[in-house]
Amino acid sequence: MLLPLTFLAYASIQDISESGSLSADVLESNFNSEQITSFLSWKAEDGLHHTAAGSSTGSVYVFIFHPPSLHSRKRPTITLPSDHNLPSAPPSPGRSPSHSRRHSRAIQSPSLLSLNQALINVPAQARVVSGVSREQVEAPKNYVDFEDEPGRLKDLLKSSSKHERPSWERTLADAIIPSFDRGVVIEQSPAQTSPTLLPTLPTTASRSTNKNKDDPSSLLSATNSPAFSLRLPSTPPSPRQLSPASDRSTFGRTALKASIILDPCGPGHAASAMVHIETKDLLVVLQESGKLSAFDMRDGTCVATCQCTTTRSYEDQFWKWDTLRMLHSGDKTYLILACASTSQPPFAETFGLADEPSDSKAHLNLFELSVGDPDGVDPTRFERLASDGWQIDGPSTGVDLLMNDADGSLQLVYIASTNHLVTRCLTIIPAYEIQARRRSFTSSPAYSQEDQKSLMIPNPFKAFGSRSAENVALLGQSHGYVTEQESPSAAVTGDTGRVRFDEEESRGIVTSSPRLSLGGFTARYAGLNERIIGLVWSNTEIMGFTAEEQESKSLTTFPVPFSSRGTIQGVHFLDDESFVVLSETICHYYIRYVDADNNPTTPSPGTSFITRAIQTVATSAGPSLMMSWSRTSPHDIFALGQSRSGQKEVLIHMIHPRLDVSSKHHRRRLWRTQGSSSGPTVGGATLTSILPLELNLVLLGYSDGRIRQASLPRLLHRRHHVQSTPLLTASSSPTSGSNVLFEKVSDTKLPSSVLHMHLVRKDRTGERYILGGTDDGGIAIWALESLKLRARFTPFIVPLKHVAQVLQSNESAGPLRGSLLCVSGDGTIAVISMEDFEMLYLIPGASSPIARIYAGGDDNSRATLIYADGSARIWDMKSGEFIRAMTEEKAKELVDAGGWINISLDNLELSSISISSISGSTEPVSLCTLLLSLDRFLKFTSVNVKSSGQLLSSSVKHSNATLSQLRAVLSVLLTPGLSPDIDEICESRLGIFPSSGMVGVSSILATTIFHHDQPIYAWSTSAKVSADRIIAIVSVLRTLSLAEELSDDCQTVITFYSTSLAHVVGASYQAPDVAYLATMWFNSSNDVRQAAKTLFDAGIVRLSDEESIALVDAWQHHLPCLQPSTEKESAKASLALFICGYMAAEKYNLLSTSSLTDISKSIALYLHDESSAHRGLAIDLCARGFQTWQHYIDAMAILRALYTLATNSRKEIISAQNVGPQARLAVLHIASSNTPLFMTTLTLDILNPKTLDQRKAVMQLVAFMIRKRPLILYPNLPRLMEAVVKSLDPNSTASRDAVLDSATDIIGHVVKTFPTVDFHMATQRLAVGTSEGAFIMYDLKTATQLYVLEGHKRRPAACTFSPDGRRIVTVSLEEGVVLVWKVGSSFTSFFNPGAPPRQGHSGSQPFKTLKFNVGDEAHMTVAGTLEWVRFEWPAERTVRLHIRESVLTFST
Repeated sequence: MLLPLTFLAYASIQDISESGSLSADVLESNFNSEQITSFLSWKAEDGLHHTAAGSSTGSVYVFIFHPPSLHSRKRPTITLPSDHNLPSAPPSPGRSPSHSRRHSRAIQSPSLLSLNQALINVPAQARVVSGVSREQVEAPKNYVDFEDEPGRLKDLLKSSSKHERPSWERTLADAIIPSFDRGVVIEQSPAQTSPTLLPTLPTTASRSTNKNKDDPSSLLSATNSPAFSLRLPSTPPSPRQLSPASDRSTFGRTALKASIILDPCGPGHAASAMVHIETKDLLVVLQESGKLSAFDMRDGTCVATCQCTTTRSYEDQFWKWDTLRMLHSGDKTYLILACASTSQPPFAETFGLADEPSDSKAHLNLFELSVGDPDGVDPTRFERLASDGWQIDGPSTGVDLLMNDADGSLQLVYIASTNHLVTRCLTIIPAYEIQARRRSFTSSPAYSQEDQKSLMIPNPFKAFGSRSAENVALLGQSHGYVTEQESPSAAVTGDTGRVRFDEEESRGIVTSSPRLSLGGFTARYAGLNERIIGLVWSNTEIMGFTAEEQESKSLTTFPVPFSSRGTIQGVHFLDDESFVVLSETICHYYIRYVDADNNPTTPSPGTSFITRAIQTVATSAGPSLMMSWSRTSPHDIFALGQSRSGQKEVLIHMIHPRLDVSSKHHRRRLWRTQGSSSGPTVGGATLTSILPLELNLVLLGYSDGRIRQASLPRLLHRRHHVQSTPLLTASSSPTSGSNVLFEKVSDTKLPSSVLHMHLVRKDRTGERYILGGTDDGGIAIWALESLKLRARFTPFIVPLKHVAQVLQSNESAGPLRGSLLCVSGDGTIAVISMEDFEMLYLIPGASSPIARIYAGGDDNSRATLIYADGSARIWDMKSGEFIRAMTEEKAKELVDAGGWINISLDNLELSSISISSISGSTEPVSLCTLLLSLDRFLKFTSVNVKSSGQLLSSSVKHSNATLSQLRAVLSVLLTPGLSPDIDEICESRLGIFPSSGMVGVSSILATTIFHHDQPIYAWSTSAKVSADRIIAIVSVLRTLSLAEELSDDCQTVITFYSTSLAHVVGASYQAPDVAYLATMWFNSSNDVRQAAKTLFDAGIVRLSDEESIALVDAWQHHLPCLQPSTEKESAKASLALFICGYMAAEKYNLLSTSSLTDISKSIALYLHDESSAHRGLAIDLCARGFQTWQHYIDAMAILRALYTLATNSRKEIISAQNVGPQARLAVLHIASSNTPLFMTTLTLDILNPKTLDQRKAVMQLVAFMIRKRPLILYPNLPRLMEAVVKSLDPNSTASRDAVLDSATDIIGHVVKTFPTVDFHMATQRLAVGTSEGAFIMYDLKTATQLYVLEGHKRRPAACTFSPDGRRIVTVSLEEGVVLVWKVGSSFTSFFNPGAPPRQGHSGSQPFKTLKFNVGDEAHMTVAGTLEWVRFEWPAERTVRLHIRESVLTFST
């Protein structure tokens, strides 16, 4: 389990104070400096607007905004409209702007109302009239149809013109507002819930609490008043349902919800395209490197990922994946089409390759995205449907995927390089058919390549850039590519995957304009799926077409009149007859079909018609970086812009073409960054690299050329807390401000930024050094202990990229022994001696980056360098001469011949195993994020805490480094502000103070950093995020509680976070997902497993009956007993048993008989399978719910299996699971809860075992039970001892010999533990007392029962043999009597077997009866008698009875 810990206070520092910056500024400035490569918007089910911006470094920024009202001028806001937004015509029958402003002031809160009344000085009577007139104006808005009664509406609205606000009033209001850019909102008001977008929020309570007799809105009726909502102060809000009326976070700086850092990230991994699946709230992100990821936008976690190509060759990076298309193909399945265009490689600019025009080919791949269920049974996943070699002759931006709603057929539509429209039908083959076909092919002897020719693909790659003839030849020879002229349908053979392709069909030329450089393409089925309508655009022009799907297959084009100063950023169909164009001018168009006489007509097959695009609305939106339109909110267009001061901002254009001109366009700025850039502050430095080595040793490189040392606790604490806490080492002293944040600072300031840092070690002395690269191509080496600069070189023109170390002991390395190989981004290698830090060689680079390095060859003096383009070079390291060039295949043949060693790049000394950085990170947020491995961290810290073995007083709490690390992590995980009492415990007793750091969530190849400013939001994101956080909190607190002094307080905090969050957070609380908690039990270390299991148990108790039944119904079909043999041990089957088993153990009365039967059978299946990896789970379930399972399976068989596991010591049986102790605990639990069945099984197995090993194992278990749970055996002790005695039958020699040791051990433990049993060694007699008062005498020589002594009427307490074995003394405290019996052998015993010896008088009375009185001790419990009652023989006929502290002496 990885925990992303972010410490933004260290993103930038000041030279003077070395103080950290504010995290909010870092987040916003980081986004402001990013180059945005994709932008998307959508409206979620909760009514909130979301936008996502993908950056060139592989990050995705997610924003959330409350939807502004269409009639936004009714709100108490002041806007300065720009010139191009002023209405060009007089106000038409809608709401005039002046009326809207006056109306908005009438419904605001009393405090704002009084201020406005003071400014305007409206008399009270006028206010009443204004309120009444507003009622009359608003009623038609709710009930009048604009199209049916336009005249009546105009007359009605004319009466409101007398209330228009005078010009002096507007001037006075504007005079008190500071100057801002024109066209943006000065003050964001609470957004009104629009009836057309969101259901109206309840406002009854709000009206009742805000009524005022001076407020004209109070005169309105509750049914006809305008819909507006006020925040209810009584309930803490959910982050997704915050009332916008009182929280600035909706439009304020906290609109930035999360930053998603993709892996890989950095240059060449830009988030180039995104699509949103509205029904599932999934965001699919395509990176230009070919990685496809799906994110759950409830919490920003990655739920599925895949690669667009499976080929591992470096040439795949010459394709830039930049286009996504999505189709809904089923209930939970979506087709994702990813497209790539030919591109220069990432290193083209570095190597100075010519920027040749790329060809028009596009690389495609098709995926099926299966959305998982909410119970976690089936996870979300991608499945590749097509092969790697699918290409088309056309640009990637000119591709679309269509589905015919009538028959479900798929059609690929694209614009070829010749501007022809090409269509191709696709068929998705079911997976089971593919598997059957493969089995058929492999079994058929006639199978050949001819059977695979259903997919025809062109040459997949093309050589890039400008190369020498040698390099071009090498590249072609290396990979066997053949250059040929191919038509769009020409291809080579290959595997088609699950896609069957029909023949391509050219439908005609879309445009003949030579100026049309394709910028985008969109198409859809129109009418009754009888034609395809599409739009093609360049930066400035748009062309439309219609293609018939009937017999004629004709294609007609039509122009789209468009004029704008900016480039076209997107064209989207609203429906079959309208579309919108996004540019500096947002244009809406209506598609009209007319005949030859220009009369409207309905297009139908066989009829001729003319298609025209008629512009209905053209709205000036101004320049923007990117724009986005969403089908979920068709009237809202989001724009990502940049102000004149360089600040990025998110704007919304609300356009309703059906309203009047004055109300068509509303422009709002929703958010703006606070800083203009993220560069270094004046006199300061920004973080440029990070190297975590240990928990207490993290190195940070800054743009000022210095490296600084800090520790994890120091990074995560607040600045003011760091200053007040003695975190410096003993040798350090706070002599300067730099020591406040850093333990050490390098002594020399380099003239350039430190970009890369690597740990190297001098193998002769063991000294460690830091090797770093700078942005000017330099290399610097610092001593780790002192951070003193040891050497500096500037050998490169581009920064350092890789470092490899060759140990001195490696003799095959020749001249490279004991050296460092520093590789720059252009492939140049600097060889530096580790002994004296002297540069030995400089090997020039080639035309592509280095892939592998080998050393050895003749005299161990050569180096073979293999490059990413498939070429290789051999150098002589002694003379420094270039020997020859060859292909990669030839180089591998040379290396495989022997005598070469592989020098791994970046395979240096292992740094910390607990923390790591995000690889490839370049921007501040990712650089300031460390990934903490929770399992390894807890393993390391728990050992240290246990080994300390000392009580930690409050005065030295911070002196323990391990405790400081635990406190630092908890300071980020805990959410102060929820409970003052818990906050007090954390700060004053546990030493955990609030932190400025943030904790995110790590998912599949992605890290999500959340931005929320209130603790309640941390528990309102999603069930998975809550589960991750609470698991981390509980497991870390458990480790901290190992310090004895902190144990009780830690347990208090654990209890609060485990049980009280739902009550404290309120309705917005997202309870931890129980299915996810179960998954963590399987995939984590022991510390995290215990925390997950505790939280899982609490979670299933919290579930309602309906939720519990639904959860079991979702998982029970995956139980192991219902799966085929190959799937019984699968992760899904074991997880199903975990969830259903513990649910049944807790709430068995809710489950059906069939469910309980399947669960019981699954437990038995795992328990009896010796090779099962899940026997531990089955054992624990047996202990938890045995009383339930025993009704559906063979209970005795389960007990016998547990007996075997509890006692088996054979080495071949012992596994890594170590289930023995767990099985013994389960046996103890079952014995306590179901003693009769336990004892029955136990005695039967002793008397009639299947094997001798089984009898021996059971007897070992009896000895274990005697030691651990004697009270369980006490009522059944006579029965048990009878079985033990019979197992010693002398007639069965083999059996007696096998169990003799175990039986002797059992008898010894019984005699030592139970006073009512005694054994006389010389005579081999065993006396066993019963709860009824009798004593049974056994002869172990013959393994028979001799007789029964019946003298006591109540439960006896103890018995003892005399030293000579001729007397036995028994006592009963309840009767207050001691009985003496003669038990020696006599002559009469031979004539009356089974009868007790004669006691010296007639009858069966004891030889002596001695009474006594011990008062209350007569009512001593069984447990008391086991501990406090015992006999002692000081002489052969004298016995002493010890009862607690009392001693009674009797003569026998």
